[in-house]
Amino acid sequence: MIALRAVWLAVVGVALISTSIASITAEAQGTAQGLSRWQEGRHYRRISPAIPTNVAPGKVEVIEIFWYGCSHCYTLDPFLERWEKNGKPAHVEFVRVPVTWNAGSKLHARLFYTLQALKQDERLHTKVFDTIFRTGNGLLGRDEASALEVMADWAKQNGIQEKAFRDAWNSMWVSTKLRQADDIVRRYRAEGTPFMAVNGRFSTDVSMSGGIQQMLSLINDLANSEKAR
Repeated sequence: MIALRAVWLAVVGVALISTSIASITAEAQGTAQGLSRWQEGRHYRRISPAIPTNVAPGKVEVIEIFWYGCSHCYTLDPFLERWEKNGKPAHVEFVRVPVTWNAGSKLHARLFYTLQALKQDERLHTKVFDTIFRTGNGLLGRDEASALEVMADWAKQNGIQEKAFRDAWNSMWVSTKLRQADDIVRRYRAEGTPFMAVNGRFSTDVSMSGGIQQMLSLINDLANSEKAR
């Protein structure tokens, strides 16, 4: 009886090991086959030197560099939302970084981080885009002071207390995030939006990759390749 049990355990052990090896091999082959669809220099660029990322071990960072005033970013947004919820690999950490190229984009970037500080970014990120492109309210003003009035009023209409919004807007945390965003955009040399980067090593965009769905597939393939590296 003991001998039979030992044989059974040995058989199960071999089967589990074989299954694991087959799974790993299939994953590696899938990654290679996925990347074979794409050409470096045509569908994506290699970033050299690579840019350091800020994610946990085992994670792959995917960055979208965007601007709320960018119509192409607005078009991409619902696809990214669905990808983030249902399409991205589990090992991907998705990060949005707003551009700070000029006075208007800096104000929109401050709005993004103000909402993030208030933990309202997930709820209102798409609403910002809709407000700008569907209602014609650009969420800007003649200067920073008038823009703040416009944005504080918008925030109040969307369930945020005005004082909380103003406090977050003027916070050191938001100012620090803006400086970090400016540094990231300069490091990646992003000259247009939306701009996508994978793990500090590759970049692409909708036009270069051949379309939105193609870009998301490419990002997944690059992310899987980075995970296996």
